[in-house]
Amino acid sequence: MWIPSFFSSLDNFCSNNFLLRPFTRIVAISFLLYGCIDPVSPEFDYEEGLIFIEGFATSNSGASYVDINESVTEFGVRGLKFITGASVNVENLDSGLTIGFEESEDAYLAPLDFKVSPGERWKLIVVMPNGTVYESEPEIVLTPVPISNVSIDYDAELEFRPSVNGFIPGHRISVSFEDPIGSENNYYWSYRSFENLDYCIRCNEGIYRNGGCIPYDLSGRLYRYFDYICETECWTIRYPESVNIFDDTFSNGKTVTGLEVGSLPLYTKENMVVEVQQFSLTPAAYKYYKVLKDIVDNASGFNAPPPAALIGNLYNVNDSEEFVLGRFTAAASSVVNVFVERELINEAAIATRQPPAVSLEPTIGSPYPPPATNLAPCEESRYRTAIEPEGWQ
Repeated sequence: MWIPSFFSSLDNFCSNNFLLRPFTRIVAISFLLYGCIDPVSPEFDYEEGLIFIEGFATSNSGASYVDINESVTEFGVRGLKFITGASVNVENLDSGLTIGFEESEDAYLAPLDFKVSPGERWKLIVVMPNGTVYESEPEIVLTPVPISNVSIDYDAELEFRPSVNGFIPGHRISVSFEDPIGSENNYYWSYRSFENLDYCIRCNEGIYRNGGCIPYDLSGRLYRYFDYICETECWTIRYPESVNIFDDTFSNGKTVTGLEVGSLPLYTKENMVVEVQQFSLTPAAYKYYKVLKDIVDNASGFNAPPPAALIGNLYNVNDSEEFVLGRFTAAASSVVNVFVERELINEAAIATRQPPAVSLEPTIGSPYPPPATNLAPCEESRYRTAIEPEGWQ
């Protein structure tokens, strides 16, 4: 069985790369669930060529994205490969407006000013490089329920991490809100945390020239890389590592107080802004994310039967027999930004940093090809921005 060793490698990578999105792990698990929607017994055979599309269009500027991945085996290692060269668009079915998403690193991103509004109907259209066309069923954007309060509380023992054989510190996110009476409400929470980023680019076995890293022999250095300071203020953006949902079956029309909806491991002690997003989901979208949550929560028990195949609202336009893993969701959110000071925390951060003296390229008497530099631009992406987040102090 390839599963345990694969995820062991993936967990090791996660511990060293805090920007890895949780859907990478989730998608890999979904490869096991290829089949009908009814619960099935787990199968541990790896299958290549499975397409997974995960799209989210939101009312929050700069937060809409589409991921397109394929299961592959490269150099004997099984994993996921981001599919480049696709055409990705979302269409407003009421106005006919079509918005194109641009390829950026390992996702397709909407224009920074794109946002959806309650009452609108949207669908996703993906044209793969080989011409295959995938579309989603129409998604209606529901009116979000306002957040009345957000609490972000520090916990020196946030959660147990096998990779460090102990507890890691961090913060817990809790929300309060008034659940509307007389209607079914399904909630999904996400967040983006923004921290100042000192170094914009690290060049391993190389130096930064002409807008990119170029290979160079650094065998004479103890640390065989150089870090390059951001030319302007720059913030790194992190995302949740879990799926957080809730339905109002037992709280219809009541006040929900102090509901924990996320956690923030202490990767650094940099102060941060946390942008908490509370989405209102359609019943179909909630059902999908419930399956996703069950998969993630039960990921440690590989012999437990999966709850259902991770199949959402996507289909192959020309092949009704193909199962398409993933989902396109369009949802509006209530948003609250909170500034969090962390400089006085006693516990050690998870991510370690080398002192600048050992990581910066020398600019005086440099033995490397000119022009010597310590600076690099803050390039906009899903994980980085030069736009100051609301609430920053």
